[in-house]
Amino acid sequence: MIGAFSDFADQAVVGPVEISVFLILLLAGRRKDALAWAGVMVTASTFILLLKLWCERCGVPHQRILYSPSGHTMGGTLAYGGLLALLCRNRWIVLAGACALAIGFGVTRVWLQVHTVPEVIVGGVIGVGSVMILHRLLGRQRSPLSPQAAFFSIAAALIIGSALHGYRLSAEAWIEKISHILGGYLSCTRV
Repeated sequence: MIGAFSDFADQAVVGPVEISVFLILLLAGRRKDALAWAGVMVTASTFILLLKLWCERCGVPHQRILYSPSGHTMGGTLAYGGLLALLCRNRWIVLAGACALAIGFGVTRVWLQVHTVPEVIVGGVIGVGSVMILHRLLGRQRSPLSPQAAFFSIAAALIIGSALHGYRLSAEAWIEKISHILGGYLSCTRV
């Protein structure tokens, strides 16, 4: 059950969800919202990737505290919290929802013993912060999404999430390999 929830935050699931919501926003004539959505999704994902590459460049430290910030925690919080930001103009509800998602995905990653508490905190902070930036970019005075756009956005997330659930990109293995290669070129001091 814990692993099943965590799988909804894998890049094999959240990536297609993010792309489909972007396309739905474009088709609904919400160009500004689509650009804000895409900008935040790409920026946050790039930031967590660069942070992972930097933290993992020297290999697993003897006392693992912060080796690999949780991309699952960040990605799940951002994708599903981003949907909440699109549908809800109340920032406190969006903040509470994003925090609940971050805690939920973070707990699963620690429970599965793939991340430490500090690693999921970093992923959660980036995810929640990105959702709040998206909410701010969308603006509180925006017109609500049409019922069709809201329906298709939620339906896309549910259908894609269900269809791709269990698929894994195994991005962690590739990130770790690349970071170790980069570690040979960057200053690498083991702690």
